[in-house]
Amino acid sequence: MKVLEKIIFWLFCILLFLVPLILWPYTSEVFEFNKIVVVYILTTLITATWIIEMIYEKKFLFRRTILDTPLLVFLGSQLISTLFSIDPLTSVLGYYSRFNGGLASIICYSLLYWAFVSNIDSKKTWKLIYITLSSAALVAFYGVLEHFGIDKKIWVQDVASRVFSTLGQPNWLAAWLIALMPVTWSLILKTGIKLKNYKFWIYLSLSILLFWTMIFTKSRSGYLGFAVAFIIFWGFTVWQKRHEIKILLSPFTAIGIGIAAVCLISGTEWTPSINNLIHKSANKQIVATQTGVTALETSGTESGTIRSIVWKGAVQIWLHYPIFGTGVETFAYSYYLYRPAEHNMTSEWNFIYNKAHNEYLNFAANSGTVGLLAYLALIGFAIYQIIKGDKSQEPNHKQATNYNLEIGILSGYTSILVTNFFGFSVVPIQLEFFLFPAIAIAIANDQPTISGSQPKKPDGIQKLFLLIVVSCELIVIFACGKYWNADRLYALGKGYNSINKPDVAAGYLVKAIKLRPNQAVFYSDLSSSYTNLALVFNQQKQTDQADQFSNLAITEINKAVTLSPANVNLKRTKFGIYIMLSTINPNYLTDARDTLVLAIKQAPTDAKLFYNLGLVYARTGQADEALATLKRTIDLKPDYKDARLAYAYLLINQKQYPEAKAQLDYILAKIDPTDSLTKQALESIK
Repeated sequence: MKVLEKIIFWLFCILLFLVPLILWPYTSEVFEFNKIVVVYILTTLITATWIIEMIYEKKFLFRRTILDTPLLVFLGSQLISTLFSIDPLTSVLGYYSRFNGGLASIICYSLLYWAFVSNIDSKKTWKLIYITLSSAALVAFYGVLEHFGIDKKIWVQDVASRVFSTLGQPNWLAAWLIALMPVTWSLILKTGIKLKNYKFWIYLSLSILLFWTMIFTKSRSGYLGFAVAFIIFWGFTVWQKRHEIKILLSPFTAIGIGIAAVCLISGTEWTPSINNLIHKSANKQIVATQTGVTALETSGTESGTIRSIVWKGAVQIWLHYPIFGTGVETFAYSYYLYRPAEHNMTSEWNFIYNKAHNEYLNFAANSGTVGLLAYLALIGFAIYQIIKGDKSQEPNHKQATNYNLEIGILSGYTSILVTNFFGFSVVPIQLEFFLFPAIAIAIANDQPTISGSQPKKPDGIQKLFLLIVVSCELIVIFACGKYWNADRLYALGKGYNSINKPDVAAGYLVKAIKLRPNQAVFYSDLSSSYTNLALVFNQQKQTDQADQFSNLAITEINKAVTLSPANVNLKRTKFGIYIMLSTINPNYLTDARDTLVLAIKQAPTDAKLFYNLGLVYARTGQADEALATLKRTIDLKPDYKDARLAYAYLLINQKQYPEAKAQLDYILAKIDPTDSLTKQALESIK
C-alpha cells in the first residue's frame, strides 16, 4: 500500500513539473497538444493506481469535499452539452489546434482533483508546491532568456518582444505565472520573516523572476490579474496580522523593492526603463500610452476593440442556444453564424476565432446557461473551499503557515478568474484552476493518506478486478499513444504539403487517417495533397492520372465535410479544391459556387466568402449575380480593395462607367492611393 501511495505522489510530481515544460516541435501544435496528451496519460496512471489501491483495501477510498456536488453538476452540464453538440467529436476532444477544454480534458481535471484530495496529505502537498515552483523557475528563466534573444531565430513570432517560454503564447504564460506569484509570497512569510534565512532570499528571488518574466510578456490582462492578486493577498495578510503589523514590513518592503526595481530596469507598457530615461528615448512609448494604444497593437486594430466584437458574437450564440449552447468547444463553428459584420473592419477580419477570448462567454456560447451557471457555481464553491481551509480561531505556527498558503492559493486562483475574463484557459492554467482548491483541502490534512490497515494477499475477485483495471489502463494509454502518433504523422504530411511534396505528404496523411479515421482535418489535408498531384499530372498531360487524383481529392474533402458539417472552414478548403481543379475541368466551377453558397449560410457576414462567390459568378458568366454579390461584399467590408476593384471591372464591362469610376476613386482616396491596377482601370475608362 505504501508503494501505491508513493506512486500516486510521484505521478503528481511528474504532472506538475512536466506539463508546463513539455513541448515537441514535430506535432501539429507544439505546446498544447503535447501537454494535453501528457495530462491524459498521467491522469490514467493516477486514477488506475488509486483504483488499484481501493481494490487492495476492499474499501472506497474517497474523501468528501464541498466541491464534489458542484463538480459533478459541472461535469453533467458539459456531458449534456456534448450530447447536443453541433460537432460531438470536437466537444469530446476539443477544437483541433486548441485541444484543452473538451469533455475528455474536463473529466481528467476532475479526476485529478478527487485523486489529489483523497491521496495527498499536507506534507506531500508542500513537496508538490516546491515541485511546481521549480518548474515555474525553469519556465520563467527560459522566458527571460527569450527576451534577450536566445531563440529568436527559431520562432516566426517576435519572441524577444513578447516572450511565451514553454507555454506558447504571452498571455498564457503571464496568467500561469501570476497564479503562482502569491504562493511565493506565502513561502516568504513561511520563513518567519528572517532576512538571514537563505530560503527567504530564494523565495524572494523566485517571486521577482516570475514578475520579471510577466513584464516581458507585455500582457495587459496579466498586469490586471497581478494587481488583483497583490491586493487580495496583502489585504488578507494585513487583516490576519493586524495586531502585529510590524512583522509584515520586511517581506512587504522586500517584495515591493524587488518589483519596483524590475519595473525601473526593464520598463513596462506604461513606464519607461531607466535606460530610456537616461537616453531620453521613451517618446514613442509615451505617445502610444497617451493614445491608449500599446506598442504591440500599433500595427493593427486595438485588441480591446476586437474582443468587444467577438464578445457580441458570443452573446448572440448564447441568445440563440440559451440552454445547452452549441456544444463544448464548438465556438469556432458557431461564431461565424453570428459574427458581427463590424469584424470585417478589423485587422484580424480574416482570422479564425476558435475561442470567445472570455472564458465565461465561451461557456455561455458553448454550454448555454446551464453550463455557465454550473461553471460559476464551481468557482463560487472553490473560493469558499479555499477560504474555509483554515478552521482555527487562534492558529498555532503551523496552522498560521498553512493559512498563509491558503491566502496565496486564493489570490492566485482569483488572478485566474481575472485573466480568463480577457482570454481562456490552457492546460497549465486549467491544472491550477482545478488543483488549487484541492491544495487548500490537502494542506489542512495532517493525517497520512486515508488508507486503512495492511491488506492481505488479494483473493480471486480482487485479482479479476485488478486485471480489468490494468487492462483498461493499458487500453487508454495505447489510445493516447495512437492519438499522439496520428498527429505526428499528420504534422509530417502537412509539412510536406507546405514544401510542395504532395506525394510524400499523402503517404503520411493516409497513415494518420488509419490511426484516427474520424478526424476531419486529416482528410482535408489529404485532399490538398491529391489536388496538387492532379495538377502535376495535368501539366504533364497525363489525363487519366489527373482525373484519378481529382476524384480522390473530391472524395477526401467530402469525407472531411461529412465528418464535421458545422465546420465552415472545411467548406473554404473544399471551395479552394474545386477552384484549383477547375483548371483541369471547368465544370468544377459550378461545384465551387455551390460550396460557397452553402458556406455563406453558415457565415452570412464573411466578406471573403462573398468576394469569392462574386468572382465565381463572374467566371461562370452570371454577371448580374456577380455584381450583386460583390456589392454585398463591399457593404460588409467597405475597405475591401480587391472587392471594389473587381466590382469596378465588372461595371466597366457592363459600360456603367460613372459607378465604376466612383469605386476606383474611392480606392485611391480612402484605401490605397498608389494602387497601380486601380490607376490602370481609371485610364481605361478615360
